[in-house]
Amino acid sequence: MPIDPLQPDLAMSLTLDPYAPRAARYHVAQVDRPSPDLRDAVVLLTSELVTRAVQHAHASGANMELRAWMPTDVVRVELRAPRQHLELSAEDNGRDYSLLLLDELADRWSVDEAGQDACMWFEIDRHLHMAAHVEPQGRREKSLASP
Repeated sequence: MPIDPLQPDLAMSLTLDPYAPRAARYHVAQVDRPSPDLRDAVVLLTSELVTRAVQHAHASGANMELRAWMPTDVVRVELRAPRQHLELSAEDNGRDYSLLLLDELADRWSVDEAGQDACMWFEIDRHLHMAAHVEPQGRREKSLASP
């Protein structure tokens, strides 16, 4: 059966509470397409996105949507939540561990805002990730533009 590239491999709703990062890690790790080393990076970055949203939620109990696509060329994970839980601020620059991890492990990431909602996402190119284990690629340039 062919894979529909528009259909996410994972789509779920989570409540912004202290248990959300664990649930997100568990569910994204169950998607069987990435290699084990890539899966570790995807699970870690997904956990960081959700943890960041939970920390900014201040026990609001709001819902967020987690979606992941894992086709053969690129892995993409999106977290959609109310804008105030995902927006970046000037004080985040250089001090936020989750953003440092995104800079190091993701090939692209951004926060796209639309009205009251926002989508924080990252992508990891599969061919670059596999090549990085053979020959160091050096620091990659990050794109903050919408895909």
